[in-house]
Amino acid sequence: MELPLFARYPGTRSLPRIELSDLPTPIETLDIGLDAAGLLVKRDDLTSALYGGNKVRKLEWLCGQAFAQSAEAVLTFGAYGSNHALATAVHARDLGREAHVVLSPQEPGPFAARTLRAHAAIGTHIHLAEGWDGTAVADRVHAELLERDGVAPYVIPMGGTDRHGAVGYVNAAMELVDQVEVDVVYVAGGTLGTAVGLAMGFAAAGADTRVVAVRVTPGEVANRAFCEQLTDQTSWLLGVADTAFPRIPLRELAFELREEFFEPGYGVVTPETLEAVAIAESAGLGLETTYTGKAFSAMLADARRGDLRGQRVLFWDTYNSAPLPPAGADELLPPSLQAYVAECDRLFGEAGVLGV
Repeated sequence: MELPLFARYPGTRSLPRIELSDLPTPIETLDIGLDAAGLLVKRDDLTSALYGGNKVRKLEWLCGQAFAQSAEAVLTFGAYGSNHALATAVHARDLGREAHVVLSPQEPGPFAARTLRAHAAIGTHIHLAEGWDGTAVADRVHAELLERDGVAPYVIPMGGTDRHGAVGYVNAAMELVDQVEVDVVYVAGGTLGTAVGLAMGFAAAGADTRVVAVRVTPGEVANRAFCEQLTDQTSWLLGVADTAFPRIPLRELAFELREEFFEPGYGVVTPETLEAVAIAESAGLGLETTYTGKAFSAMLADARRGDLRGQRVLFWDTYNSAPLPPAGADELLPPSLQAYVAECDRLFGEAGVLGV
């Protein structure tokens, strides 16, 4: 199937891309008694049977760049439980590339230990940072790989969010427009590439759909200034590929960054998030507590205030529902992560919460 982006803006076919996703992803109705004209869910958890979620759409364009540059390895960033870091490692390995991840600390959570054990199973090269800024560690790894391979590793930013990764969600918005008309989309805002790409794609497709990005990462990672920069860079990239692509600044997009649901911090499990995950699970939708659970809880809060009455709402499921690689031995992880997964087990049990 031709990508909707290519159909609308043919010049964008020149951008390097490796097909990783099963598109289009389906749309389903979710009946949870929401005070709205209807609730739909976009099942981007089904982007790939190998490892799904929103990162796969970004990785298609990022891995396309890696191959264009003949990189032997990819290097990316994330927190301990980062789905992006694991998705990158899984897909890079499948493409015959070595995966290196710089991981930053996060509070223990019910899903992070499973993610780390999956890294252990597939042989991801893990490098640990002391805080959210892993630049110094990445610089060292980059230099070592360049010396070893004679070619630089391809660096994928945290969350897969840059002008190349965002193109995946410009296309995704156009895919949705071709499927159904909705008034508002709720989506988790980690590094905000998904949300910004969606808002750009809706505008470029002539749709009035509003994007509500629910911030789930610290302000130094996700903020409006970064969104403005990403919008400018992505529209420049697409405009160079196809001069018909509109240059629309962030202030003119139907985009809202919601910040009040982040606290008490990244990955911290709250009663509201657990309630949201349980409500979604009762309707057959599996979410987690760091990203999608917080976004779903924001949507529930808005509906309970009556803010969504009469609107057709869509929840964009960015989580992965494909089976994770079988758990690797804890001993294959760095010692500090061995202690971390043990603490996760103590607090939440080895199977996590809610039976997932």
